[in-house]
Amino acid sequence: MQEIYILKTLTSEVQEHDGALNFATDSWTSPNHKAFVAVTVHFENAGVAISMLLDIVEVACSHSGFNLAAAFGKILEDFGVSDKASNFS
Repeated sequence: MQEIYILKTLTSEVQEHDGALNFATDSWTSPNHKAFVAVTVHFENAGVAISMLLDIVEVACSHSGFNLAAAFGKILEDFGVSDKASNFS
């Protein structure tokens, strides 16, 4: 039960943040040939740098650009911050 409270608190903090949110991804293939991607968010709150893991998900098939973008987009939607992502490189 406490895990749900913590998740909701962190989600609210990210959703309510008025400043810039910076996202990073990392992808890899496990020894049993499953593809994964992790998404982290980074921002500043009251002068303190905050970094947190949003999610780690298994990616269907391969690390293609399409599959990684789909996984990234779903994670942003799940956390309610897809409207805060504007620049991709």
